[in-house]
Amino acid sequence: MSKPAVKVVALAFEIAADAAAPTTAHLLPVGPFRATDGRPYDCEAWQLDASIAANVILRLRDRANDTLIDYEHQSLRTEYNGQPVIAAGWFHDMEWRDGKGLYAIGVDWTAVAKQRIADKEYRYISTVFLYLATTGEVLDVISVALTNTPAVDGLDDLGEDGMAALSKRFSLPDPDPEHTDMATPQEELAALRVTHAQTETALAALTAERDTLSAKVAALTTERDTALGELAALNKQINDDRAAAEAQQKTDLITAALTDGRMAPALKPWAEKQSLAALTEFLQTTAPLPITERQAGAGHATGTAALTAEQKAVAEKMGVTEEEFLATQKKHAR
Repeated sequence: MSKPAVKVVALAFEIAADAAAPTTAHLLPVGPFRATDGRPYDCEAWQLDASIAANVILRLRDRANDTLIDYEHQSLRTEYNGQPVIAAGWFHDMEWRDGKGLYAIGVDWTAVAKQRIADKEYRYISTVFLYLATTGEVLDVISVALTNTPAVDGLDDLGEDGMAALSKRFSLPDPDPEHTDMATPQEELAALRVTHAQTETALAALTAERDTLSAKVAALTTERDTALGELAALNKQINDDRAAAEAQQKTDLITAALTDGRMAPALKPWAEKQSLAALTEFLQTTAPLPITERQAGAGHATGTAALTAEQKAVAEKMGVTEEEFLATQKKHAR
């Protein structure tokens, strides 16, 4: 059978030398660390830092029951030797101490354990922990015990049945690589290839969508330009029609004024240069011209005709004197 991807090992620290049993216990040191007997053999070293320890602490806090401290890890051996599991103490929390490692805190020792520690019947506290064989990363603390064996004791001899029992008790990963949840390099590569293919498909779809949107934008731009051109042409036509209509109105007003005598023919060039509004205002204040001496015939008396108030206003607007205005009127009356 292949070696498990998750392995178990024990490590021991000496309990404080004074007579009182401490309420804290040093469980694991700062990583990377190794045992004096050369372990681990399957990785460079065991790894434990603040980030890794945070996950280990969360796993312990998630357990409903307190964590047992027994004697000589009997809780791991009772299924094989049939001996009872005697509690030495309990704890329910751990903390990380920079530069020192992982500690159990709030340890509640039994009276017997306190006395045995004070009498130095037990000098060490041993931690059994799980780690990844590939990286050495500490995964979980599964057993803590009072012991007099300070050396690291590899628990590989628990065998398949022992590991299965631990897995059932502590929800450990499947130790059989053929059934482990950890992906093999080949599986990871296959997954990456699938992800790559999915990414390429998504990219192709986005590219096609972009091209479609670009074509729609181009069509809308053309449609907008066409509409703007049509609007400009329509505005020009409206302006041209308005100018033509105003020109025709001016022509009609001038013709009517020449016919009814409101404007002398000499004023036609001047009138044609005026705006429709100015010409309309002028004609609305101008009365028909009076009949001059020549227009009345030889039977009428001769004399100098006087300008009416309206004619004086016209002469003033034209910038001519009254005599010049009368002379023009007489000239065109012949």
